[in-house]
Amino acid sequence: MKKLDGKWRIVMFDIPEKYRGARNALRNILRQLGFFEYQKSVFAHPFECQNEVDFVIEFFKLRPWVRLAVADNIDNELHLKTHFNLS
Repeated sequence: MKKLDGKWRIVMFDIPEKYRGARNALRNILRQLGFFEYQKSVFAHPFECQNEVDFVIEFFKLRPWVRLAVADNIDNELHLKTHFNLS
């Protein structure tokens, strides 16, 4: 089991419409990896996952439009902790 380090991994993207198929695939894979859909193109996860995210981004050639941030807190953290059974 992965160790919780108190940080949130945030994947954000703005992928052009002409890459809709890849955008939808990214969304679906993030959900399968357990990400919470914070907004339409913003996903959050409490565990280290950069390798998995990088693999998907490279596989679909989406690097120019996808960002991964690591955050110490999020303003609705309680909601996320509840979703991930962390509270």
